[in-house]
Amino acid sequence: MKEVSAPAGNTKQRLDTLWSQAHSTPAFPTGCVDVWRVRLDEPAAVAVEASALSPDEIARAGRFHFENDQIHFTQCRSALRAILAGYLAIPAAEIRFEYLTSGKPQLAAEQNPHVLQFNVSHSANMAVIAVGSEHRLGVDIEKIRGDVDITALAEQFFSLRERAGLQALSDRLRVPGFFACWTRKEAFLKATGDGLSFPLADFSVTTHPDLDPELEEINGNTEAGKRWFLADLSVVDGFRATVALDRCHSRLETYSWN
Repeated sequence: MKEVSAPAGNTKQRLDTLWSQAHSTPAFPTGCVDVWRVRLDEPAAVAVEASALSPDEIARAGRFHFENDQIHFTQCRSALRAILAGYLAIPAAEIRFEYLTSGKPQLAAEQNPHVLQFNVSHSANMAVIAVGSEHRLGVDIEKIRGDVDITALAEQFFSLRERAGLQALSDRLRVPGFFACWTRKEAFLKATGDGLSFPLADFSVTTHPDLDPELEEINGNTEAGKRWFLADLSVVDGFRATVALDRCHSRLETYSWN
């Protein structure tokens, strides 16, 4: 486990994360956020784990065209249910989800008296699941790809400030900078619960992949970002990941899910 205590104030973090195996579910995450790393490429366990999924989750898995995508979705949802079951002390199959208009899942209120918060993201064969309480949180992971038109995507999804920051990077840093910016923006959007209804050009995050993540401004207000905690996570080579929390500092604990 790697425990990270972030300083108060305008928090900035870049984590060389150590992921330890949890032999039991950690204590309820009061005053901290637990982040779980999940590998999604173990198809032998899918048949057993799928038994915990709800009918709508099974139907959703079946709509994926490629078998690997079906496996990854099933593995991710099964791990999510198992992890939440440990915190809630109820069977994984009995967990019920409700969905915000943005599509963000949350626990059914009657099963969640202590207001456990969670968020999940997966890309290719990796997923990250963040679990906390009291404060909204979001997490995003993306596999770094060199075959995307980052200039066109930045024009469509990044703010003017972010596009300028990306353009200022060297050629070597521009692709990782794009994915660093993308995961930071996505983690923040998921934490707000607004999704794409929050205009992407109305806020800016830092773009340098090797420097501390920061929410620089919201609608031009540079003070608004100071109440948010952002941290980059070193999940595995070839991926970028970020967690966002609506408080100015937090403590992270990181685990690998078996």
